Amino acid sequence: MPEVGTGPAAPTPRFPLGSFRDAALELRRPFEGKAVKWKVQSNIGKDAEKGPSAGLVVAYMDRGLVIDRLNMVIPHLWTPHFEERERGHMLCRIVIADPIHGDDISREDVGEGGTLKARYSDALKRAAVHLGVGVSLNRVPKSRLTVADKRVGKWKGHDGKWHVDITQAGLEYLRLRYEQWLEQVGVAAFGEPLLHGDLGDAQGDDEVSDESIIDDHSAVDLYVSLSEVGLLNRQQVGLVNQAGAHIQGNASAQEIQAAVASLTEDQATELERLIGDRMDANDRDRQRRSEREG
Repeated sequence: MPEVGTGPAAPTPRFPLGSFRDAALELRRPFEGKAVKWKVQSNIGKDAEKGPSAGLVVAYMDRGLVIDRLNMVIPHLWTPHFEERERGHMLCRIVIADPIHGDDISREDVGEGGTLKARYSDALKRAAVHLGVGVSLNRVPKSRLTVADKRVGKWKGHDGKWHVDITQAGLEYLRLRYEQWLEQVGVAAFGEPLLHGDLGDAQGDDEVSDESIIDDHSAVDLYVSLSEVGLLNRQQVGLVNQAGAHIQGNASAQEIQAAVASLTEDQATELERLIGDRMDANDRDRQRRSEREG
């Protein structure tokens, strides 16, 4: 019996397809390396004078890539619906019509961002993942790129904050790692990459956020404070989600800490406030218990 991924590649169907049932496997196929975008999720290094020594980098897809995939596979079947929600969030519901089987489906999720366009983009991408688009990127390992290797560069803004950017050498390294991941894991799990006619270094279609991600030592301090409140994991997740993250209630301690590290400075400030409120509430509870017992 041949091993998974070693047999002849399945022929690419003729697009567009007539139903989500036919399209499901095609939507979840990986992107080619040139199409994948990369960003520094968090800075690594605590030296306030010299700045960070490295950056933790993750893969992502932009809005245009999501639309390209949907338009290539089921252009006549998908329709996005948007609805603004409280606290600066945007709901996107993608409806897939199914004229063949008559059972339309919909998937939805909530996005956020500093501008209206960013909220639309984030919500669309998150909803599309539920249809399989870009799900493979969630399995691509994070990369630690160092300043010493010249794969990231650092600079200090007018506000005194350090920033880390990916260099051309870093981009080439990331693309090589992605191709290796495809060969070793991605193709067997998700199929061959589906080409969109992508070009390397294309401009893309997402706004770059001007809200800096909190660095690692700030994240650790916040996570320690969160743990010291004495809450269960699911209660900690509730506070982190209120601050602006998106994690499940059964998340592990490591997943909670990673979510804290992905918060923006404004979201981190909100989490600090929430932790302080919870600590104050705990103090009041202890005081009431002490008064009852006295």
